[in-house]
Amino acid sequence: MNNLELKIAKSNEIQSLSNLSTENLIIWIIGKSHELNKTLTFEDIVIESWLINPLRYSLRKYNQFPDSSSIQKHIGAMTGKKGLLKGSMTSGYYLTEISKVKYADIIFRIDHKQIVHKKNILKSDRNLSSIDEAPYKRLIKTPAYKKFTENKLEQIVETDFLYFYGINWHSKKSFILNRFKNINLVVSSFSIKDPKLKELESFLNNKFQKTKELLIGKE
Repeated sequence: MNNLELKIAKSNEIQSLSNLSTENLIIWIIGKSHELNKTLTFEDIVIESWLINPLRYSLRKYNQFPDSSSIQKHIGAMTGKKGLLKGSMTSGYYLTEISKVKYADIIFRIDHKQIVHKKNILKSDRNLSSIDEAPYKRLIKTPAYKKFTENKLEQIVETDFLYFYGINWHSKKSFILNRFKNINLVVSSFSIKDPKLKELESFLNNKFQKTKELLIGKE
């Protein structure tokens, strides 16, 4: 499994591609593969999708393994009533006239950097339990996150920093250390789904480095 490599996508395309819907990602993979004179099997498409976005296309709680169920479901619909694909799992898939138009639109949006992170970031990811989602949902409702995404960096103050981590000046050192550790894990888990959250964490720790040092230094 560790020897698997991307056959179609390039490393500098991953961020844009990971923000595509499953249907558009499949269209992109198949369309690009034929531009490169490569015919992909169903398994190839599953692996390529997983390597592009392991958080979305891996087995539940086992991100090191791809899950074919979502890809299979979409391809089934796309080769059926939607009329977006033709071909089979063994012989490979091809775009129809309808999906070729969609493919051209996807290419244009990627080339012109119009593929952005999805706004509906509150929508639960099937690979994450409600327990995993809860701390993430809290973080994106904080004043710090709202101000950061609205580019109001100068309005982010110390109280926003403390609220983001769920701590205060009366918290014990052990509690504070655990909060920093736990929030860091949440941010890391959602770094692909929500890169803005990772940027915010870095911004907060740089801006309030002195505050953090004083908090951790408390008895």
